[in-house]
Amino acid sequence: MNLSDMWQTWLKATTNPNEATYEELRHRPDANITTAIVYMAIYGVVAAVVSVLSSLLFAGAMSAWMPNMMQQMNLPPAETAQAEQLMRLLMGGGMLGMAGFAGLINIVTVPLFFLIGVGIYYLIAKVLGGVGDFGRYAYLNAAFSAPLGILTALLNIVPLAGCITPFISIYSLVLLYFATKTEHQLSSGRAIWVVLIPVLVVLTLMLCVIFGAIGLIMSLQSQ
Repeated sequence: MNLSDMWQTWLKATTNPNEATYEELRHRPDANITTAIVYMAIYGVVAAVVSVLSSLLFAGAMSAWMPNMMQQMNLPPAETAQAEQLMRLLMGGGMLGMAGFAGLINIVTVPLFFLIGVGIYYLIAKVLGGVGDFGRYAYLNAAFSAPLGILTALLNIVPLAGCITPFISIYSLVLLYFATKTEHQLSSGRAIWVVLIPVLVVLTLMLCVIFGAIGLIMSLQSQ
């Protein structure tokens, strides 16, 4: 795979959101499920690396912060020794090892859950009259999901930059609309429904859980 072509594809898919862009992308020779999996696997690798870096930064901060905290707390010698042992475990690679293992798992789970998510949108589009191909549809989605996922992972390690991530999620829904409308040859209204139905289902489930928890708490207080 040509990295320059991949970068140009990602740039076009994320910065030029319109039907003409996605119509061009869907006719590319590599517009298939294999390329989609590769794109998402690359995102998984980058997310794993970012996770390791975050763990190292956290461990470094802990090593500088914990001795001062223990000194101020005037802990007994036994508790101080336990805290120092925990700090050595963290700095000795325990956290790094866990982050690395989680990263390896992430490389597999990111493409897997991506394909499941695309499959849900694909089935909804088919029910609403879509005529698209699953492989091309996965490719169009991966063309913006991978770079936006990498951007989100990088922003999450920058203090206060994580507040931008909800706007990235909203923007990804806009790109999903163009990918759906173009690949499945749907009207604007039906393409919007394909995008919104899973969102509405998730919001409904969240509200059910919240109101259920509130009802349970109120019933326990009234007893």
